[in-house]
Amino acid sequence: MQRLLKLKKVLKNSILATSVENFKGIRAGTAKYRHLTADEIQVLEKNGNRSESWDKIMVEPDFDPNRIIRSSFMGEVYLPKFFGTLLLPGDVSFPTGIYDSLVHNCFIENALVHKVAMLSNILVRSSAVVQNVGSIISSGKISYMIGNYMHVGNEMGGRKVAVFPEITMELVEAQLFHKPDPEVTAAFEEQLKTYREETAFPFGVVGKGAVICNTNIIRNSWIGAHARIEGAEKIRNSVVLSSLEEPSHVYDSVILENSNVQKSVTIHTGAEVQGSVLMNRTTVACKAIVKSSIIAPCCHIEEGEVNSSYMGPMTQMHHHSLLIAALWPDGCGNLGYGANVGSNHTGRMPDQEVMPGQGMFFGLGVNIKFPANYRESPFTLIATGLTTLPQRVKFPFSLIRPGDPQLVNVPPRLNEIVPGWNYARNAYALDRNLYKYSLRGKGIIPSAFYSIFNPDTVHYVSDAYQRLQVSNIRDIYTKEHIDGLGENFMRERIRQQAIKTYQEYLERYVLELIITLVVNDPGLQTQPVKELRRMATNDINKDAIRVVTLPETFDELLKRYRQLEKDWYERVTHGLDKDNERGRQIFDDYDDAHPIDKGFTEWEKARVEEKLRRLNSIAKTNKPE
Repeated sequence: MQRLLKLKKVLKNSILATSVENFKGIRAGTAKYRHLTADEIQVLEKNGNRSESWDKIMVEPDFDPNRIIRSSFMGEVYLPKFFGTLLLPGDVSFPTGIYDSLVHNCFIENALVHKVAMLSNILVRSSAVVQNVGSIISSGKISYMIGNYMHVGNEMGGRKVAVFPEITMELVEAQLFHKPDPEVTAAFEEQLKTYREETAFPFGVVGKGAVICNTNIIRNSWIGAHARIEGAEKIRNSVVLSSLEEPSHVYDSVILENSNVQKSVTIHTGAEVQGSVLMNRTTVACKAIVKSSIIAPCCHIEEGEVNSSYMGPMTQMHHHSLLIAALWPDGCGNLGYGANVGSNHTGRMPDQEVMPGQGMFFGLGVNIKFPANYRESPFTLIATGLTTLPQRVKFPFSLIRPGDPQLVNVPPRLNEIVPGWNYARNAYALDRNLYKYSLRGKGIIPSAFYSIFNPDTVHYVSDAYQRLQVSNIRDIYTKEHIDGLGENFMRERIRQQAIKTYQEYLERYVLELIITLVVNDPGLQTQPVKELRRMATNDINKDAIRVVTLPETFDELLKRYRQLEKDWYERVTHGLDKDNERGRQIFDDYDDAHPIDKGFTEWEKARVEEKLRRLNSIAKTNKPE
């Protein structure tokens, strides 16, 4: 039922539905249009214009025929009173009107149509620029993929998502990860069917203030307001949503087919997008290929290939890499150069998939064999050049690195896993990623989503901590001894370190919960710590709180929290200092060529100062009169 309510809310605010309603108003206003006068026809023909029937050309009362030069008209065409000028690319001002173009069955507002070989069945809204275009054609009512099914993950079609232009992450995940109720599914499909019928449009659309220039082909597409299409190779059967505040850009040899593009999306430099959905503020560039995939907001894909996948928000691919048949709802990850997250089949059916965890990093040249499930291992790093076997790994913040073929009684195919390594040894990378997420996702993705202390990660850490408690101590552990190790082994000293790391993580999380409780209600400072613990406990965090031993007094609790935060900050700065020290040993001019990342350092400093400010405010109110 929640799915239906969310769908209803999204459709209620639909840009397409609003535009269709606006067009009905435009149609109703055609009563004011009139036929051309004989004098106007004479001026038009003198200016090199032709029509198969001037009687089918309808114009506004104050129509100026001098704004139409060397153009041909076929079918019913509605023309405005052209006035004013618009800017072409390059900031060249040009008067509105129709010049050197062929226009067929179109409704044109005060816009500029210049050197268009064929403009057919198109609504061109006011202030739009269509210049030097091969053809913009619509062949009738278009459904814009509303209600069409896409198959992501399993390429054999085991997981399907009904899509539409304004689809959200919540509606994607509701369809992918929740067992469908037949009645809810039927009602969901019926809502989309109704929406598709209501928004079926007899024209292609070029929205208000949109700019389309130097583009070859646009077919059966909706180009939103203030979008910029420059030098695209072709756009077919697609929607490009856009607005003045959040314009979308498609330029430089792009191919866009059978796809829905949301606001503030950029596609450029030879990128190819087919049969996909690109959500807000996503970039696909530099010959990247996206096919049959749903890309969540704020992702950045360059040069790589994404196929049959759901890529979660703020995931990055900056180099040649492959992501295929992936379900990555929590996103925030990265793929290094040559990463092949797509060993899907070898002579068998392509019916397997991978589920990466939030914030995962796939290193240079890794090969990830399917099936694989890392969702319970968020913020895990796969080391450079590694080949991983089909597996399920359930240890957050892990490092998976090459194994040791010399180890006795350990199969040489196994890699080594170091649970908790990213938290214990890579604090700088974790916090710098949080800083980058805060910039990329600003206004779209809440900070709670990508926090390393989000509820899901806390749950996974609590579960991993419990599974590391063993009754039989061994030198080496595999999945036969500890569930969740996957096709990896773990050493005893690593197990002990992981327990300590997870315990510290959970302690920091629980102390933050209690301090936030007191900050929101300063009167709670007088309560015993045991009572504060009880008040902070709920069904989500009870397992985490059970692990943590709290100090006896609130003052001691504040002191311990301050120490944990200080230790974390020192780890972050140590990671940065370590990188700089190594660089100076290798390059004589390292400091000259590597300026300080002021954005991150200021962000990190502000984060720590905010923590201290909260603690100090508590300490002041806790002082005796």
